[in-house]
Amino acid sequence: MAPLIVTAALIVHDGKVLVTKRRPDTPYPDLWEFPGGKLEPSEDPRDGIVREIFEELGMEVEIVAVHDVIFHRYPERDVLVLVYRCRWLSGNPRDLEVAAHRWMTPDTLPKLDFLPADIPLVERLAQELPDENSSLLHVTHRS
Repeated sequence: MAPLIVTAALIVHDGKVLVTKRRPDTPYPDLWEFPGGKLEPSEDPRDGIVREIFEELGMEVEIVAVHDVIFHRYPERDVLVLVYRCRWLSGNPRDLEVAAHRWMTPDTLPKLDFLPADIPLVERLAQELPDENSSLLHVTHRS
């Protein structure tokens, strides 16, 4: 079986990364993740991440670049996570299809219980500890 392709958004504002908590009625309930999700049939992943962020959080974002690609083998199926750096354009985050959201500094991300597929990204972000010169911090909310 081919891996399930999912998208995840890396959205940074004022040095903090936006993460969301899965609802209790979903697979892997109450775990934290980077916002995003499954693609619709034949959907371009870039369109999918923009749609997912709007549906989950009521935010409009634009794609900046591919940040990472992560393969993870879950017991029930393999997933390929396309992580996009996104720029926050408008809309304040609201918990529409997520249990909660938080803005976290990269070094505090490992304190949360994340989906297994997201853990490599969490660890890399925590180690990189962006400073004012980091390209990660330049992906922020557009005024």
